[in-house]
Amino acid sequence: MSDHEELEGSVAAWVLGALDPEDAEAVRAHVEACPTCREVASRLRRVVAALPLAVEESAPPPRLRERVLAAAAASRRPSSAPFAVVAPRPPLRAPTPSPLVRSGRRVPVYAAAALALVTLLAGVLVGEVAFRETQRPVQSQVSRFTMAGHQDMSGAQASVIDLKSDGLTLVDFRGLPQPGAGRVYEVWLIPKGGSPESVSVFVPDSNGGKVVLVNRSLAGYAVMAVTNEPGPDGSAAPTQQPQLYGDVG
Repeated sequence: MSDHEELEGSVAAWVLGALDPEDAEAVRAHVEACPTCREVASRLRRVVAALPLAVEESAPPPRLRERVLAAAAASRRPSSAPFAVVAPRPPLRAPTPSPLVRSGRRVPVYAAAALALVTLLAGVLVGEVAFRETQRPVQSQVSRFTMAGHQDMSGAQASVIDLKSDGLTLVDFRGLPQPGAGRVYEVWLIPKGGSPESVSVFVPDSNGGKVVLVNRSLAGYAVMAVTNEPGPDGSAAPTQQPQLYGDVG
């Protein structure tokens, strides 16, 4: 995983003010110098600013607190497989640690909770606007679907929130088995009649959960799928049939 990928994953926590000063400064410097992350930050600010305007104030359910704490403590389905297996590519060299890791610091656990909170709040937004006639324009810009696990991943699932107007997607994984030593999970988007495109690699926490930010619009894609690939950077093309997948809503 490159420095850019490491820091891009911390942009949401930075926008929410959930990083300590030293880490926040590292992300701020990267955002200022990186047009891609600068645009991500801008879109996330719009999403965060819209949440309190679209949802009426209410007491959060107990499960919300449990989900956020769990994240913090650890850091339609096709009838056939979505794509064919290809031969694995040669192993990649180990990546250079990101500035946050080289400095001997990791993103604090509450930063992971911040990103989980964005996902959970976005889910609340989807539920609220579905019952409010006056919010139909907002609802049309947010869609949600699920991915379900099969075979060895039958207990896993993921909730996907597509923020269409902002070109961002939040994926909340639950119940994933550990990928194994030197292995990672890789997220793929598959267009109709096209080849799988890699959009993220990750390792779940000890509870099998992970919130993944996909900095891409889902327009034009038919399926989202996950495979277990060699770490730390995954594969250029899938090396196995996916056991966790779902139709893009």
